[in-house]
Amino acid sequence: MRFRTLYLVLCGLLLGHAATAAEPPTAPTPPTQPAEGPGGADYRHASVHQWHFGEGAREYWVFTPEQPVPGNAPLVIFLHGWSVMQPDLYRAWIDHIVRRGMVVVYPRYQPDLKTPNADFLDNAAGALGDALRRLQAGELGVRPRLNQVAYLGHSAGGLLAANLAAASERLKLPAAKALMVVEPGKSQGKRWDGVAQERLSGLAKGTLLLAVCGDEDSHVACTDAKRIYRQSRHIPPSDKNLLLLRSDRHGAPPLLANHAAPTAPVFGPQYPKEEDSDWLLDRVEKRLEVQQAEGRYTGHDPLVIDALDWYGTWKLFDGLTDAAFYNRNRQYALGATPEQTGMGQWSDGTPVKPIKVLK
Repeated sequence: MRFRTLYLVLCGLLLGHAATAAEPPTAPTPPTQPAEGPGGADYRHASVHQWHFGEGAREYWVFTPEQPVPGNAPLVIFLHGWSVMQPDLYRAWIDHIVRRGMVVVYPRYQPDLKTPNADFLDNAAGALGDALRRLQAGELGVRPRLNQVAYLGHSAGGLLAANLAAASERLKLPAAKALMVVEPGKSQGKRWDGVAQERLSGLAKGTLLLAVCGDEDSHVACTDAKRIYRQSRHIPPSDKNLLLLRSDRHGAPPLLANHAAPTAPVFGPQYPKEEDSDWLLDRVEKRLEVQQAEGRYTGHDPLVIDALDWYGTWKLFDGLTDAAFYNRNRQYALGATPEQTGMGQWSDGTPVKPIKVLK
C-alpha cells in the first residue's frame, strides 16, 4: 500500500508522463550509475544522518555526512517542488550529495496545500536561519562552510531557490556560489499571481548558474528556466548555461525527461509516509484509472532512479559545485563540452540522447 500510495503521489503531484509503447523484453537497457566522477558512486562517506526540527512553516530537515563525520562541509540548500513537503521523493539525490561531503538543509516552506505562495520565501528563510544557527553552533557535529553554499531547487522550489539566492543579503542568508534550478515554474501560473519574483541582479558576483528543463515537461516547460537565465544578465555566459534534458525511448525502460524526472525516491521506516495528502491521492488515483481505461498508461516507473539522474541532474550539480567550491570538474557542468552533455550508452552501445545546450 505504501508503494502504491507514493507511486500515485509522484505521478499526480509531479505531473505525468507522455504515453510510450511497451518495449519487448530484449530491448536495450539504459546505462547504470558510473563508478566515479560527477554523478558517480565513488563516495567519501558511507552513510548519512537525518535530523528533523521545527513544525509548520518552520519545519526542516538537515542531512549530514557520517562514516567519517567531517568537522566542516559545504552547504546545499535544497528546495522541494510544490506539495512535496517531505524529503522522501528526493532522498536518493540528497544522499548522493551528502555522501560526496556536503550538508543539505531541506526546509518545508509549505505547511500544507493551502499555504499561499507569497509565504514561501519568508517560511524558507525562517527555517534556514534556524538551521544555520544550529549548524554554526556545532549542535549537529558538522559546521557549515558559509563561503561554499549552493542553492538547488525543483519546480516551485526552483523559483524559490533563485529568489532566496537573489535575496540572500536582505534575508541574512549566505551568498550563493552555485545556483541550479531544475524545471522551475510557474511564475506566471495561477498560484503565483501577485507574488513578485526577486531581481536576479541580487545574485552574488561569481555565482555559477545552471537552468535546466525537460523536453517532456508539459507542466512548466522551459519558460522560467529561460527567464532565470535571461534575467541573470550580470553573470557572464561562460559561468551559466540553459540546458534541455531529452527523453530517449531507444530501449526499456525508457528515459523520460518529464516533470517527475528529477525526483529520486527512497522509502524506509525512518522516512514516514506523508499523511496529509489523502484528498490529492484520491484525485490522482482516479486520473490513473482513466489513463489505464483509455490505454494511455505508460508502464514507466517514476520511482526508478535512472540515467537522467546519474548523467543528468546529479552529474550537472556535482560538476557545478565542484567548479564553484574547488575549481575542478567545470567541464561536467558548463561550456557545452562532451562531459557536460554526454548521457552514457544503452546496453547495445547506442549513445543516450545528449543534453541539449540551449544557451
